[in-house]
Amino acid sequence: MFLRCRFRLILFGSALYFFANIQRVAIPGAIFDRLQEELHLSAPGVTALGSSFMYVYALNQLVIGLFVNRYGGRRVMLPGALLFCLGSLLFPLSDGAWLYFSRALTGFGASSIYLSLIDETIRSFRKNRTVAVSLVIMTGYAGGVAANAPFVAGVRAIGWRLMLEAVAAATVLFYLLFAAASFARKPPPVRRGVPLDFSGFSGVLGNGHNRALFAFSGVNFGLYYCIQTVIGKKFLEDFCGFSSPDAAWVLSLMGAISAVSGVLFAVLSRLAGNRRRIFCRAAGTVCIAVFGSIALLVFSGIRSGWIAVLFCLLAFTGSMSSIAIPLLYETNPRDHAGPAVCFMNFCFYLAVALFGNAVGLLLNVCRPEAAAGALVYPRGSYLAVFALLFLCSIAVFACSLKMRETMGRQMS
Repeated sequence: MFLRCRFRLILFGSALYFFANIQRVAIPGAIFDRLQEELHLSAPGVTALGSSFMYVYALNQLVIGLFVNRYGGRRVMLPGALLFCLGSLLFPLSDGAWLYFSRALTGFGASSIYLSLIDETIRSFRKNRTVAVSLVIMTGYAGGVAANAPFVAGVRAIGWRLMLEAVAAATVLFYLLFAAASFARKPPPVRRGVPLDFSGFSGVLGNGHNRALFAFSGVNFGLYYCIQTVIGKKFLEDFCGFSSPDAAWVLSLMGAISAVSGVLFAVLSRLAGNRRRIFCRAAGTVCIAVFGSIALLVFSGIRSGWIAVLFCLLAFTGSMSSIAIPLLYETNPRDHAGPAVCFMNFCFYLAVALFGNAVGLLLNVCRPEAAAGALVYPRGSYLAVFALLFLCSIAVFACSLKMRETMGRQMS
C-alpha cells in the first residue's frame, strides 16, 4: 500500500511537471505568428509573454529551494501547483495586461514543481533514486517535445485558446489527483533547524569556479532554450522557408534529443571515470560552432535546411545539468551545494528571459513584411539576433575552459 501511494504521488507530480514544460516551451515560440496576428502584438510584446513567465520562474528558484529544504517538497508544491493551475486557466481567457499577469502567475506556480518533485522523489526512492530522478526529468522533457509538433497540430485544429484551455483542464485534473495522493500519505516532519535566509548564497558566489560554472551552464542553457521556446520555429519559417508543421517537428526533435542527451552524458561521464571537464568543453565547442555557423549562413544569405541539423546538434549540449550539478557538489562544501544548485537554476531561467527580451527588440531592427496574415522578419533582423547569440556563445566557450576536473572526488 505504501509503495502504491508513493508511486501515485510521484506519477501525478511528474504529470504536473510535464504540463509545466508545455507551458514553458509552447509560449511564445510554438504559436509566435498566432499570438502576433490575433493579439496585435509587436515582436517585443510577443517575446515578453515568455519573459514574464521566465523572470518570475527564475527569481523564485532562489526562494523555493529554501522552503523545500525546510518544509519538504509536498508542502511547497501543493499551493504552488494550485497557482500554476490558476494561471494556466486564466491565460487563454485573457487579453491586454491580463495576458502578462496570467503568464507571470503561471510561472510563479510552475517554479515550485521541479525542486519539490525532486525532493519527494529522492525521499521516496532512496535505493533507486538515480533511476527515479532520471525518469521524472525525462517526463518533464517529454512536455517540451509535446509543446511543439503535437501542440501546433492541436492549435491548427481548434485554435490556440481552446488548446490551452484543454491543457489547463488536464493540469487541474492531475493536480486534484496529486492532492488526493498527498493527503493519503503523512508528510515528513518540518526541518525547523533549517534557516530561511539567503546567507548561503554569499559563500556560493564567493567561489570563482562557481561563478564560471554559473555563467557557462546558464548562458549555454539560455541560448538553447531561446531557440527552443522563442525564436527557433519562427526563424525556420521566415528565413529557411519551412512550413509551420515542419518547423514544429524540428523543435520537437530538439526536445527529444535534449531529454536523451542528459541521461547519455551522465552514463558517458561515469564510464569515463566520472570526468566532467571534457563534457563542458565539448558543449562550449558545439555552442560556439553552431551559432558561428548560423550567423555566417544568415550573413551570406544562405537559406539552408542544414540549419535545422545545426539546431539538433545544439540540442545535444543544450542542457548540461547531469554534468553541472555533480560538478557543483564536488567543488563546494556540503552546506553550499544546495544553495549552489538553486542559484544555477536561477541562472538558467534568468538567461532565457533576458535572451527572450533581447531577441524581441532585435527583430524590430528591420521592418517586417506582412505575408498570409503573419509578419515575416527579414535577413537583417535575424542577422542582428544571431550576431548577439554568437557573441554570447563565445562567453560559453571561454567559461567551459575554466572548469575543473574532479574525477568524481570532493575537491572543495
